Order: sequence, then C-alpha cells, then structure tokens
Amino acid sequence: MIVQKFGGIAMKDKESRQICIHHIKEGLAKYKSVIVVVSAMGRLGDPYSTDTLIQLTDAFQLAPESKDVAAICGELLSSSVLYAECLKEQIPCQLAYGVQAGIYTDDRFGDATIIKTSTKAIEELLQHIPCVIVPGFQGITTDHRFTTLGRGGSDLTAILLASLFKANAVEFYKDVPGVMSSDPKSSTNVQKLSHVSYEKLQHLCETAKHPLIQKKAVDMAAKHHVPLHIRPFGSSEEGTWINSTIH
Repeated sequence: MIVQKFGGIAMKDKESRQICIHHIKEGLAKYKSVIVVVSAMGRLGDPYSTDTLIQLTDAFQLAPESKDVAAICGELLSSSVLYAECLKEQIPCQLAYGVQAGIYTDDRFGDATIIKTSTKAIEELLQHIPCVIVPGFQGITTDHRFTTLGRGGSDLTAILLASLFKANAVEFYKDVPGVMSSDPKSSTNVQKLSHVSYEKLQHLCETAKHPLIQKKAVDMAAKHHVPLHIRPFGSSEEGTWINSTIH
C-alpha cells in the first residue's frame, strides 16, 4: 500500500494529469494498492483553484461555513476528473469523499481539527479495487457539514490516511527534485538531500515562505512514524526520504 499526493500544479490540466496517471500505474505495479489524494486544480487565477473559488465573493468573510463549502469544490472537481481519466486508462478505481473518506472534524470552519476517523468505507472499496481517489483538504462534522483542514490541508489528508492504512509511505509529487540543502532562489551551491529527519523538515516548514508540506501534516507524520517521499513530479527519479531513522 502506498499513498500518493498530487498538488494543484500536478492536477492543473490534462497533460499534467497524464503524468499523475503514469505515477499511479507505477505505484500499483510496485505496491498493488494505492490511495490517491488530490488538491484543487491549479493556483490563484486558474478557474478551479481554491484561492479562486474562495474569492468569488467578499461575503465569504462573513460566512465561514459557506466559504468552506465553496473551497471544497476544487478538490471534489479535481478528484472526479482524475477518477474519470483513470477509468479511461483502464485503472480500476473509485472515489471516496464526504462520509466515505471517514474524516470527522469539529466545526471550526477554515481550520478544523480532526476528532475521529473511520476506515470502513475505504477498506471495503480496497477489497474490490486497487485504487481509491480521495479529495484532500476536507472533512465533515458529525452532523455531516463540510469543513476544511487549513492551508495545505490536503497534505494532512494524505498523511492521516497513510497512518490509518499502515501505508509504506506517502509520495508527495512536487515541482522540485526533493528537499534542497538551501533555497535555490538565494544560493547557487544547492544540492538535493537524499534523506532528512522529521525534525529538519519541521524546521523548514516553520521558516520557509512556501513550505513543501503543511506543518501540521509533518507533525502527524513524525508522531505516527509515517515515511514521506518528496519526489519530482516530472520524472521517476528518487527524491528525498523523510523518516525517523535519520538523525
């Protein structure tokens, strides 16, 4: 079992999603079962990105629940598109969202806290098909209202599912080769690190302007000893491994 996380750039258009499908096929060949977690398509300015959706009206500032419902539409659309395209590529798969995803939260809209989980629906799906696609970033309250898990919350979704299903690792596909020794924008002598500790990644998340992974997600990975693999999106090369054996 592997969990694969694809962000907005990976999901932005049909060409990039074909690369996602290639990685899914690789994951299935190696691990037999794959849970795929996706972000909304693209970034601010793209029609279905989260930032675009939550700026549709300034009234959202007065209605946090309404804002969350709008925000989750990006991941729902992204997951449904990838699901259809995987089926077209003859990958047996199924969507799991809302109650099926089994992620229950409090009602602090915009930055909800996970209070309980259920693996039943996804476990049942995996008994029949090898690939389950889950929209990231979202949970539901116990009375079934949608919530979001904070900025970068799809990372938290991926690591939570990996912990629940005892996955070998979470693969994060990024537009970088992996974790770098320093910021490539401010330094010329930069190398990709093959391994880093959870503590190192936590520090980078606290200090970087644009963290590679959500800080809460890295904290959860460290707590539950979930191995992470930050990989370059456009190739099958090894990236950077993050786990508890590195000091």
